[in-house]
Amino acid sequence: MDIADLLRNKEMKSIEKRAEIVEGIKTKLIGIQDILQLKDVLDDKKMAVVFEAMEAVTAKEAGLADKGWLLFAQDYITSESNSLKREASRLVGNIAHLFPDDLDAAISRLLENTKNDGAVVRWASAYALGRIVPIPKYANGDLFDVVSELYEQEEDNGIKNQYLSGLKKARKLRG
Repeated sequence: MDIADLLRNKEMKSIEKRAEIVEGIKTKLIGIQDILQLKDVLDDKKMAVVFEAMEAVTAKEAGLADKGWLLFAQDYITSESNSLKREASRLVGNIAHLFPDDLDAAISRLLENTKNDGAVVRWASAYALGRIVPIPKYANGDLFDVVSELYEQEEDNGIKNQYLSGLKKARKLRG
């Protein structure tokens, strides 16, 4: 499947394109190597559709992702595009538990985005951090305190809820 051609098809809606990519990933017709080749070919809007598909797949079947997915996504967490920031952060949140020892760069970038003016970007960062903080390595470390402070400082209830969800799970691990 040529993803770039699919995304350039003006007769299909974005949601249809995303569904095709989701199916391609699930059936292993599309792998991370195919997606990596798109990095320099697609504009942000088309790349966001790819990330939406990757996020949709990992929301239900995180095990389909490998470490390459994490490395790819973490590069986009601090993209210029808010859509890419959002989807890359959500993707990292979905697969973080698979790669607990490889999250430092992603965490650093997610923390940058917690100061973003856009609620959508902050929500996505909170989503990811809320899924990382219950991982034992982080539940018992400095990240717990950082996320607790972010929770206290955030004014948007939807964002606060993402932090709170992760903090509650982490507290159970802390004993």
